[in-house]
Amino acid sequence: MKVAVVGAGIIGLTLSRALLNRYTDCEIDIIDKFSVPSTGTSIRNSGVLHAGLYYRPDSLKAKLCKKGTLLLEDFIFTHSLPLLDCGKLLVPHCDRDYTNLKDIKMKADANGCTTELINHSSAQRIQPGLVGRDVFLWSPKTKVFSPSHILRTLVSGFNQHNVNYIIDEVLKIDSENKKIFCKRGILSGYDFIFNVAGPGSLNLYQNDAGRGLHLMLLPILGQYAILKNGPEILTNIYPVPDPELPFLGVHITPRPSNKPIIGPNAIPILKTYLQTKEIFEFRDLASRLGVMTSMYIANKSNFRVHAHSEFTLSTTRKFVANTVRYFQRPELLSINISLDDTTYGIRPQLVDANSLSFFDDFICDKCYSTLHVVNAVSPAFTSSFALAEYLLDRMELT
Repeated sequence: MKVAVVGAGIIGLTLSRALLNRYTDCEIDIIDKFSVPSTGTSIRNSGVLHAGLYYRPDSLKAKLCKKGTLLLEDFIFTHSLPLLDCGKLLVPHCDRDYTNLKDIKMKADANGCTTELINHSSAQRIQPGLVGRDVFLWSPKTKVFSPSHILRTLVSGFNQHNVNYIIDEVLKIDSENKKIFCKRGILSGYDFIFNVAGPGSLNLYQNDAGRGLHLMLLPILGQYAILKNGPEILTNIYPVPDPELPFLGVHITPRPSNKPIIGPNAIPILKTYLQTKEIFEFRDLASRLGVMTSMYIANKSNFRVHAHSEFTLSTTRKFVANTVRYFQRPELLSINISLDDTTYGIRPQLVDANSLSFFDDFICDKCYSTLHVVNAVSPAFTSSFALAEYLLDRMELT
């Protein structure tokens, strides 16, 4: 069996691994525009191993996140890769947060997640110096991994197998005739094709299947800061997220071998378009701006509130303000903003242009001999090993 995997991010690599495990005679072409592993969204992941607290119980995200956590942990332990068993605290800051915190607890329970509502004394034992609040949500199963270690280890595991790396830009997929049109030529002879091209998967899906034409990607840049000085960060520290938004707010993440990071700020990419041109191109920029403007005016999915909180002339001031509110002694904190490749992330946020609402689940749609995977955003890295098995099961269905 010969299979093409378009995209060398975490989904493409775990999928290739699952194919080799299930079909010993499988020949795989991994096709990526830049490199294997990809230099796109997967490598810019913050490395949080999500426990699955926020996701709608009947969603693919909820179903795959918990199983994916166990499979990813097993891979990490098997290969002796870095992992911080540090948990996560959700910290409320206003009355509405307390209400949302209870709703998240109910959703977490429905998803089978281990969580606990704890008082300030208990929270202080987990993270000394934490600001006083009436109640916190504690997620002990949330952990932090190293995305680069995992991606490199997956690629190294292909060395003794029939895996070919093709560095080329995929322009079009013809599922009916099992052809892939690339910048340098046409690839064919495949029994099956997987479109797991990250941000590029939507355009390939729409052109091939003629479906999902009402969907659009809004390019979101997530800047991060580095916590230079201050209290030792022993756990993930998060605000209580707005349930209407797909963004989790500015949080603090400890890392296995580096200083903690603060972020992201999650702003639509406009003035920084050139910085991420390898992910988002100028095509349809006017349409994207129009959708964002309409969402702002109508305040769809609470977008106006998000815009007001995110757009600022001083990113440093914003990060300081969002960080100090977690601690009793804010005067001890010092942060440094850096926009090199290790301190910004990219989130291709999927939007329904008809309803002006965020689309908040994975899309896995089969068209002839191709399975298109769209909107594989957080918790896609955490879910990746489980998602790979799910995709193989879908491939085998007639």
